[in-house]
Amino acid sequence: MVDPLISQVAAAFLLSLLGGLHCAGMCGGFIGALQINRPRSVSPARLALGYHAGRIASYTIAGALAGTLGGSLFAADVLPLQVIMLVLGSAMLLAIGATLLGRGAWMKRIEPFGARAWRVMAPLARRVYPPRSGRQALVAGLAWGWIPCGMVYAALPLALVAGGAFPGALVMFAFGLGTLPNLALIDAAAVRLGSTGAGTAAASRAWLRPLAGAVIVVFGISGLAHAARVGGADHPAIAALAAICHR
Repeated sequence: MVDPLISQVAAAFLLSLLGGLHCAGMCGGFIGALQINRPRSVSPARLALGYHAGRIASYTIAGALAGTLGGSLFAADVLPLQVIMLVLGSAMLLAIGATLLGRGAWMKRIEPFGARAWRVMAPLARRVYPPRSGRQALVAGLAWGWIPCGMVYAALPLALVAGGAFPGALVMFAFGLGTLPNLALIDAAAVRLGSTGAGTAAASRAWLRPLAGAVIVVFGISGLAHAARVGGADHPAIAALAAICHR
């Protein structure tokens, strides 16, 4: 039996870790611009540490906010609302699993919904671009974390149904950690070659994507069965599926 929070954390981590091509497309140019315009007084490693730390901090803050909201809604103890929350989380697990199985076009369609958040953060980003110190790189990363991104929006509903501020923050922190290997390769390419041609690591893990996707789909199906059980269904097959991830 798998704890639901573990399945949510694992799904968020695997989504970003195995979504290397999406990361390269969304963030590769940004990383390249930061490194190419880097002042000589700031080392590439210090710059990268600053903006990646800021970016992951923003994801974690967003996760805590989503978790707080979701936890409050679930604690209202209104049965239909609880079932809706459980279905939402399970549906996102299914969507993430489908993404890793090669059906990820839906993520691009939800990115425009984050444009308002980026309009709020853009003035701050412009004030520290290009970063001239590690501190400015941190601030640039904090702003970067709010750039509209389908993968971020795919992970946030998992934080929403995680059960509270800390679990929600943990989900999005895991998501941020999963982005690091691919983006570190882009950093290295930008520093050494002055370009952003990355993504070879994703190809070397091609076999892992469908395996991870299938496992996450099972988590999603188990979550839907649990939602059905909470809603009153008592069929033995539903109970068996729900037991995979729920006590």
